[in-house]
Amino acid sequence: MSSEILSVVVLVILILSMPVGLIAIVLGLPGTWLVLVTSALYSWLTGFAVITYQMLLGLLVLAVAAEVLEFWSGLWGARRYGGSKKAMLGTLIGGIIGAIILSPMIFGFGTIVGAFFGAFAGGFLITYLEQRKMNQAVRVGWGGLLGRVFAMVFKGAAVVTMIGLDIWAIFLAQRA
Repeated sequence: MSSEILSVVVLVILILSMPVGLIAIVLGLPGTWLVLVTSALYSWLTGFAVITYQMLLGLLVLAVAAEVLEFWSGLWGARRYGGSKKAMLGTLIGGIIGAIILSPMIFGFGTIVGAFFGAFAGGFLITYLEQRKMNQAVRVGWGGLLGRVFAMVFKGAAVVTMIGLDIWAIFLAQRA
């Protein structure tokens, strides 16, 4: 297969990975990495002429920032709403367990519902066991849930930005 044909094939894969990457975020999957890897592959096949090294670095920074923010946001939310370090850990573990348990339900959307519910339940349970105060436990659980929602919104915005940069580089920058 010639390199020109291979470049077109990878371009098609890149274009198809864009909506898949966005849907993956909603399902709690690593859509940022899907878009980044296909962008890097296309960039490499075109000799970094269309998607440059600098742009790939920018896409990498966005992907890493989104992943780090996703990890820390539930913890931050639980802490911001009065949770202890154990409650923060409960939020993290609860979100992971909830996502795993509910993954097969609701046509795949169970992953995100499970992550939200699990973050709430983890922060709530640990706080309630520590303090025996229902109001405070609900508050901490709510903080963990809000943190997860914020993470999903930010991660979705990061993927939309990555997609926009790719589209600009491939279709618009060459004409400018």
